[in-house]
Amino acid sequence: MRRGRNPRRSYDEQGREIAPPTIGALRAEGETTAAVSCHGCRRRVVISTDPFPADLPFPDMALRLRCSECASRNVSVMKDMKAHYERITAATGWKMEPKPWPKLEPASLEPDPEA
Repeated sequence: MRRGRNPRRSYDEQGREIAPPTIGALRAEGETTAAVSCHGCRRRVVISTDPFPADLPFPDMALRLRCSECASRNVSVMKDMKAHYERITAATGWKMEPKPWPKLEPASLEPDPEA
């Protein structure tokens, strides 16, 4: 990644920044919730986008959040895909099912005797 680039933005082939969708644009499409993941404790929740201003870029919403369980500010946001699929299914009749989050297994601390 080049220096000076914003990691919360996308860039085209010529290196120009692609403007992210705003919360208002997503609300206009019917998206009123967001999925938030905490990288500190791995908690995942769905929150309403109502408290945020419409002109706020969607990726920047993470900068205004803090995990209520571990108080970490290291969180990421994405579309609430379950609600998105339900909205698409209602509009088109085409059933879309989100895949569940992968289960996280604790790492083994014992050496592998076969290695």
